[in-house]
Amino acid sequence: MAEAKTKDDMPVWTWEMFQPGIESPPLTMPVTRESIANYAQSVLNKNPIYFDDEAARAEGYDGVFAAPTMVFSYAPMQRWEMFNSLGYLSPEQTSDPISTPFVGAEITFQDIPVYAGDEVTSVTSIHRTWESRSGNKFVSFRVVGHNQRGEKVCDYLYNIIWEYARGRKVRQS
Repeated sequence: MAEAKTKDDMPVWTWEMFQPGIESPPLTMPVTRESIANYAQSVLNKNPIYFDDEAARAEGYDGVFAAPTMVFSYAPMQRWEMFNSLGYLSPEQTSDPISTPFVGAEITFQDIPVYAGDEVTSVTSIHRTWESRSGNKFVSFRVVGHNQRGEKVCDYLYNIIWEYARGRKVRQS
């Protein structure tokens, strides 16, 4: 199958190219008191353990730490970076973008909190692909992150619909 090209003549990643284990370059994200507080405020979580060290210590933590769902902020899925590092564009990066909708995530929570001051280095990999009975094509990306001490602090799957079955539209009116 011929590779699709963009206006810049850079090839676009296709379904046939997916192979489990292909990885993105590592990404290191600092986790700060401000990023923790901003995240908690953005999701309307007013629990003081995300703002106040004393409140966090009273609950048995070493200080302010990231809410578990903040994982998508400090260890983001890096699909575009993976494709780009291999010399390809993601379909969304083209002059005629194709939607690849989010289907769901499966988070395996770790027993190690991410504290203010930690740096999380994460890698996204292709976990698996599958096709539904109706012909939709799905991809699962795995994101694993470790803190600066080498402790695994996150592990999740990020699932998308890569391609709809022939004849199906991405959006129905």
